[in-house]
Amino acid sequence: MRIATHLFILVACILVTAACRGRIVATAELHGEGTAEAHFQSTGAPLVLWADTDGTWRGSNKKSRFPANYEIDVLSGGLSVGHVSCDTKDFPTAICGTHISNGDLQSGDCELKLTCTLPAIPSGDTILRVKGVPGKYAMEVKKMSINVRNK
Repeated sequence: MRIATHLFILVACILVTAACRGRIVATAELHGEGTAEAHFQSTGAPLVLWADTDGTWRGSNKKSRFPANYEIDVLSGGLSVGHVSCDTKDFPTAICGTHISNGDLQSGDCELKLTCTLPAIPSGDTILRVKGVPGKYAMEVKKMSINVRNK
Protein backbone atom coordinates (compact mmCIF):
# COMPACT_ATOMS: atom_id res chain seq x y z
CA MET A 1 0.00 0.00 0.00
CA ARG A 2 2.80 2.45 0.87
CA ILE A 3 4.60 1.83 -2.43
CA ALA A 4 1.40 2.53 -4.39
CA THR A 5 0.88 5.78 -2.45
CA HIS A 6 4.46 6.91 -3.10
CA LEU A 7 4.15 6.08 -6.81
CA PHE A 8 0.89 8.01 -7.04
CA ILE A 9 2.50 11.06 -5.40
CA LEU A 10 5.54 10.83 -7.69
CA VAL A 11 3.39 10.59 -10.84
CA ALA A 12 1.18 13.47 -9.66
CA CYS A 13 4.24 15.66 -9.02
CA ILE A 14 5.65 14.91 -12.47
CA LEU A 15 2.32 15.70 -14.16
CA VAL A 16 1.87 18.96 -12.23
CA THR A 17 5.43 20.05 -13.04
CA ALA A 18 4.98 19.28 -16.75
CA ALA A 19 1.66 21.14 -16.82
CA CYS A 20 3.29 24.21 -15.26
CA ARG A 21 5.77 24.44 -18.10
CA GLY A 22 3.54 23.57 -21.04
CA ARG A 23 4.40 21.23 -23.89
CA ILE A 24 7.67 21.81 -25.77
CA VAL A 25 6.92 23.13 -29.27
CA ALA A 26 10.56 23.45 -30.41
CA THR A 27 14.12 23.68 -29.08
CA ALA A 28 17.12 25.75 -30.15
CA GLU A 29 19.94 23.43 -29.01
CA LEU A 30 23.00 25.23 -27.61
CA HIS A 31 25.93 23.73 -25.70
CA GLY A 32 27.95 26.91 -25.37
CA GLU A 33 28.27 30.27 -27.05
CA GLY A 34 26.81 30.22 -30.54
CA THR A 35 23.66 30.27 -32.61
CA ALA A 36 20.88 27.77 -33.18
CA GLU A 37 17.42 27.76 -34.70
CA ALA A 38 14.10 26.44 -33.47
CA HIS A 39 11.70 25.56 -36.33
CA PHE A 40 7.99 24.94 -35.72
CA GLN A 41 4.50 25.47 -37.08
CA SER A 42 2.89 28.25 -35.07
CA THR A 43 -0.80 27.99 -34.28
CA GLY A 44 -0.92 31.68 -33.37
CA ALA A 45 -1.27 30.80 -29.68
CA PRO A 46 0.98 32.55 -27.12
CA LEU A 47 4.30 30.85 -26.37
CA VAL A 48 6.77 31.01 -23.48
CA LEU A 49 10.57 30.70 -23.53
CA TRP A 50 12.50 28.55 -21.06
CA ALA A 51 16.30 28.32 -20.83
CA ASP A 52 17.39 24.68 -20.43
CA THR A 53 20.72 25.03 -18.63
CA ASP A 54 23.41 22.73 -17.28
CA GLY A 55 26.80 23.87 -16.10
CA THR A 56 28.99 25.39 -13.40
CA TRP A 57 29.16 29.04 -12.39
CA ARG A 58 30.13 31.44 -9.64
CA GLY A 59 27.15 32.64 -7.64
CA SER A 60 26.75 34.31 -4.27
CA ASN A 61 24.01 32.00 -2.98
CA LYS A 62 22.19 28.76 -3.69
CA LYS A 63 19.33 30.65 -5.38
CA SER A 64 21.63 31.83 -8.16
CA ARG A 65 21.21 30.19 -11.55
CA PHE A 66 23.39 29.57 -14.59
CA PRO A 67 24.13 32.94 -16.26
CA ALA A 68 23.30 33.24 -19.96
CA ASN A 69 22.15 35.95 -22.37
CA TYR A 70 20.08 35.36 -25.48
CA GLU A 71 19.27 37.49 -28.54
CA ILE A 72 16.34 36.01 -30.45
CA ASP A 73 15.06 36.97 -33.89
CA VAL A 74 11.52 35.78 -34.63
CA LEU A 75 10.62 34.99 -38.25
CA SER A 76 7.25 33.91 -39.57
CA GLY A 77 6.83 32.91 -43.20
CA GLY A 78 10.37 34.16 -43.83
CA LEU A 79 9.61 37.68 -42.55
CA SER A 80 10.79 39.23 -39.29
CA VAL A 81 8.04 39.68 -36.71
CA GLY A 82 10.28 40.87 -33.91
CA HIS A 83 13.34 40.53 -31.71
CA VAL A 84 13.68 39.80 -27.99
CA SER A 85 16.59 39.92 -25.56
CA CYS A 86 16.51 37.49 -22.65
CA ASP A 87 18.72 36.89 -19.63
CA THR A 88 18.60 34.05 -17.12
CA LYS A 89 19.14 36.48 -14.24
CA ASP A 90 15.49 37.50 -14.72
CA PHE A 91 13.40 34.39 -14.11
CA PRO A 92 10.30 33.79 -11.99
CA THR A 93 10.41 29.97 -12.04
CA ALA A 94 13.16 27.34 -11.97
CA ILE A 95 12.71 23.60 -12.20
CA CYS A 96 15.95 21.80 -11.41
CA GLY A 97 17.13 18.22 -11.71
CA THR A 98 20.12 18.99 -9.49
CA HIS A 99 21.65 22.09 -7.94
CA ILE A 100 24.79 21.89 -5.82
CA SER A 101 26.11 24.86 -3.90
CA ASN A 102 29.65 24.83 -2.47
CA GLY A 103 30.41 28.34 -1.23
CA ASP A 104 30.22 30.54 -4.31
CA LEU A 105 30.74 27.60 -6.69
CA GLN A 106 27.38 26.47 -8.10
CA SER A 107 26.50 23.65 -10.47
CA GLY A 108 23.21 22.34 -11.69
CA ASP A 109 20.81 21.49 -14.45
CA CYS A 110 17.72 23.68 -14.42
CA GLU A 111 15.07 24.90 -16.78
CA LEU A 112 14.38 28.59 -16.18
CA LYS A 113 11.22 30.36 -17.30
CA LEU A 114 12.38 33.56 -18.98
CA THR A 115 10.58 36.89 -18.50
CA CYS A 116 11.11 38.12 -22.06
CA THR A 117 7.90 38.10 -24.08
CA LEU A 118 7.72 36.86 -27.65
CA PRO A 119 5.86 39.06 -30.14
CA ALA A 120 2.55 37.81 -31.51
CA ILE A 121 3.43 35.09 -34.01
CA PRO A 122 0.91 34.39 -36.79
CA SER A 123 0.00 30.82 -37.72
CA GLY A 124 2.45 29.10 -40.03
CA ASP A 125 6.11 28.25 -40.49
CA THR A 126 8.13 29.92 -37.73
CA ILE A 127 11.84 30.17 -36.95
CA LEU A 128 13.47 31.50 -33.81
CA ARG A 129 17.14 32.39 -34.46
CA VAL A 130 18.83 32.26 -31.10
CA LYS A 131 22.26 33.65 -30.28
CA GLY A 132 23.37 32.52 -26.84
CA VAL A 133 26.28 33.80 -24.78
CA PRO A 134 27.25 32.43 -21.36
CA GLY A 135 27.26 35.12 -18.67
CA LYS A 136 30.35 36.56 -17.03
CA TYR A 137 30.36 34.07 -14.14
CA ALA A 138 29.82 30.90 -16.19
CA MET A 139 32.73 28.49 -15.76
CA GLU A 140 31.59 25.36 -17.59
CA VAL A 141 28.72 25.04 -20.06
CA LYS A 142 27.13 21.70 -20.82
CA LYS A 143 23.83 23.08 -22.07
CA MET A 144 22.12 26.45 -22.52
CA SER A 145 19.34 25.66 -24.97
CA ILE A 146 16.08 27.54 -25.45
CA ASN A 147 12.82 25.60 -25.22
CA VAL A 148 9.74 27.13 -26.82
CA ARG A 149 6.70 25.98 -24.85
CA ASN A 150 2.94 26.41 -25.01
CA LYS A 151 1.74 28.96 -22.49
